[in-house]
Amino acid sequence: MSRKIIFFDIDGTLFCPELGRITDEVKNAIKSVQKQGHLCFVASGRPYGFIAENVKEIGFDGYVLANGANVKYHNKDLTARYLNPEKVKELTECLKSKNIEYILQTPTLCYLNQSNQCLLDFYSHCNIDFHNLCYQYDEEDIIKRTVKMEAWTKNQEELDYAISCFQSFSYELHPDHHSLEIYSNEVSKATGILDVLHELNIDIKDSYCFGDGPNDVEMFETVGHPIAMGNAIEDIKKRAEIICPSVQENGVAIQLEKMFNE
Repeated sequence: MSRKIIFFDIDGTLFCPELGRITDEVKNAIKSVQKQGHLCFVASGRPYGFIAENVKEIGFDGYVLANGANVKYHNKDLTARYLNPEKVKELTECLKSKNIEYILQTPTLCYLNQSNQCLLDFYSHCNIDFHNLCYQYDEEDIIKRTVKMEAWTKNQEELDYAISCFQSFSYELHPDHHSLEIYSNEVSKATGILDVLHELNIDIKDSYCFGDGPNDVEMFETVGHPIAMGNAIEDIKKRAEIICPSVQENGVAIQLEKMFNE
């Protein structure tokens, strides 16, 4: 068997929200695939600073992060595509004018005001390592290294206003209708994956992915073999080559066992 590469979304794919963790079955299945010489990458909307230790300890070969803006391979940056600093500054001023909470995310750490209690409360339920959050920083400097932003709106009026400020960016509204992810309209998980395949000289027919949510669409349209979780949204399921059991049922572990051990 030629060397394969598998990309995994985190939330709702590897990480089970109901359990609050990644199960040992999933961790062991990934390690078993790696022992056979295949590569396993995380593909996440999260920046590296939001990758918890219980994910890092699995020992992934690399990461496609911040919706493709930052790609790491064995702890080295392959790509880091920063947001336009002038446009980020305009956006932060726009959000500040309405006291809308936001966070700046770089390839290493994440920066926010300690008074941003709504964001901090939200992140406390997201399997995030708070050691990577910085509260004292020079915003002018951090803006130059920002790969992604997030914002929190308290009501519909704030949400509508925030969205009106995003004309230079792409964004994703979370199902809670309060939190928004803001990123470059020139990147996606797909562009990050193509960067990896090119750098490692891997044919697209040897690429696989597991995902469940709207920011996985481009990834599903790019890899050779897209696999949807049983809990995935319909837009993902209809693009999948295979639908495996849900994250609650250890779907990733079950499908990897079928693919590589039968």
